[in-house]
Amino acid sequence: MPTRLTLRPGFLLSFVLLLAIGVAGLAYAVSSVTGHDARDEQVTAAQQRAELLAQTVFAPRLQAHLSGFDAAALRPLDAAALAADRSGDLDSLAVWDPRGRIVYAPDHAQIDRTYRPPQAVADAFQGQTVVTTPDGPSGPLDHTSGKQIEVVVPLFARGAEKPHAVLDAHVPYGPVAAEVSRRTHRIDLILLGAALLFLAGVWPRLLSASRALRERDDPRRRTVLRELRRALDEQQLELHYQPKVDLRSGEVASVESLVRWNHPREGLVGPDRFLPYAASSELIGPLTVHLIELALRDCSGWRSQGVSAGVDVNLDAANVLDPQLPREVERLLAKWALPARAIGFEVTEAAIQADPDKAAGVLRELADMGARLAVDDFGTGYSSLAVLRELPVREIKIDRSFVAGLTQDAADETIVRSTIGLAHDLELEVVAEGVEDEQTLRRLAELGCDQAQGWYFSRPLRLDALMAWFERPAIGAETGEPASPIGA
Repeated sequence: MPTRLTLRPGFLLSFVLLLAIGVAGLAYAVSSVTGHDARDEQVTAAQQRAELLAQTVFAPRLQAHLSGFDAAALRPLDAAALAADRSGDLDSLAVWDPRGRIVYAPDHAQIDRTYRPPQAVADAFQGQTVVTTPDGPSGPLDHTSGKQIEVVVPLFARGAEKPHAVLDAHVPYGPVAAEVSRRTHRIDLILLGAALLFLAGVWPRLLSASRALRERDDPRRRTVLRELRRALDEQQLELHYQPKVDLRSGEVASVESLVRWNHPREGLVGPDRFLPYAASSELIGPLTVHLIELALRDCSGWRSQGVSAGVDVNLDAANVLDPQLPREVERLLAKWALPARAIGFEVTEAAIQADPDKAAGVLRELADMGARLAVDDFGTGYSSLAVLRELPVREIKIDRSFVAGLTQDAADETIVRSTIGLAHDLELEVVAEGVEDEQTLRRLAELGCDQAQGWYFSRPLRLDALMAWFERPAIGAETGEPASPIGA
């Protein structure tokens, strides 16, 4: 048996790590931009508040003079400073004149004292508002700690071109940092959510890629494919056939071909031990063409002996996407002098789902030349109704998992009955797979099933055994009595 395919943790881990690094880098870049924008917004807002305070409160009351304030003159200035402080918009405040004298401060003891003004105060006397973000105290009256926003607003006397004083306001930076953090955190969460959605979307493809890498490096796979190529050259493959019996007449409508490998060391090998490897390699195309030729060769042989049964071949997902397949089938039909209706192709819903449009094109070409098409394992996929609507199929095969429980499970009987009714409404024939007892056979006939296949009639047979089976009467679908000989 082939070794079980496992995922390559290194491949998946590397992808996830790269994705995490990419998301982290993107989050850092976006957060930096967002944080910078948020900081600029907050600093601009602080500047606007300081300018509003200066223009509405301090500039009008300092028009006439900058000294000699009594308690009545200081009261509105104190009220404005106190309101700004309580609102959280102010840590400290002072009004300076050009000589470094304190014109006003909430601590009245500082009024009329002279200090060396901060650089921002000196710069504001040029007539423009100055905004800085020092990491600590920037002046003699600034007793705050940590980062802050310093806004220095020039105050002009009436008609003056140069400021006669400046308002030096220190705004706390904490709210700004909190807003920046809030925005960047939100951006980080959005990016994390987007990354998780992206990972969920690509995870199936990652698993497929990981399996593909695992298969490519699998020594067992390489050995099987190498020996299978030799098997094609040395004619080591043979077909066994299982009849599909018409439940109305008891005759054989067609037989399904099932490949076996006469391995030189291991004997007769079933398809489960080599087809999965071939299906994921470029060998699947030549292998399928070879099997079609074997089927048509054998079909030509029994038709020459008066048996009218057709032959059915299973197609893989890669086959239904191969635009050359119809040409190969046409060539082989001509080689064995058989009509197109002699061959049928069985395809599963899963095989079509990889590229439904392309698969539909290939299958339509086969149908147009007259080949019969059947949907195998019907009911086990996710797009059964779409398949029946969009593809030129002539029959559906009910999966054995539903047929096996037909006489014991009411749900299975409901599924089988509904499927038969749906197929007949669409003018399709129905084949039941996995029929193993007479009770199931009779119930299928009562439900109107057209054909049946399973060990009740025959297990898969070599060509010589099939020819001998053709000489025996098939079991009558209605009575259980022998019907007329097949091919008679």
